[in-house]
Amino acid sequence: MQHDEHAFAEVFNEVYPGLCRFLECLIGRCGIAQEIAQESFLRLYRTGMDAVPRDEARFWLYRVARNLALNEITRRSAQARLRESLAKIFRPAALRPDQEVERAERNRMLIELLESLPEHQRAALLLREQEEMSYREIAQVLGVSESKVKVDIFRARARLRERWLSAQRAASAG
Repeated sequence: MQHDEHAFAEVFNEVYPGLCRFLECLIGRCGIAQEIAQESFLRLYRTGMDAVPRDEARFWLYRVARNLALNEITRRSAQARLRESLAKIFRPAALRPDQEVERAERNRMLIELLESLPEHQRAALLLREQEEMSYREIAQVLGVSESKVKVDIFRARARLRERWLSAQRAASAG
């Protein structure tokens, strides 16, 4: 049991910060993200480190956390929380009023664009860009093929780029 607790502590120290960041971006609230991350680790602890190989624990945790987050999104309206959280993240220190308005508009557009992505594309893109996971690692976390991950990330980027440019053209024309 002592060996299991040591292995569990190592996994916790290694994975917890990144898992919280991923969850916060996925659902938009730090407190809820931390609760889900903690619940994921409780499930790992209850399952036991001997049931989940050490080299797969990270992926197991991300998969469990993602499923718990999806349950949370279903129970609550996550879009409003995501908007508030991302706006806080992108808020600069001290800008001139015109810069503040411009930045707020860009942030609002970015949040809307992220929210417009299907969940599977948004999750794959966040894991790739924010957590810097490989396609193989993302496939393990999401429980899909590596090919699907590549397609989802490509489509997410293409959709974001297309909609961003379209919004920029509309803003400059209006």
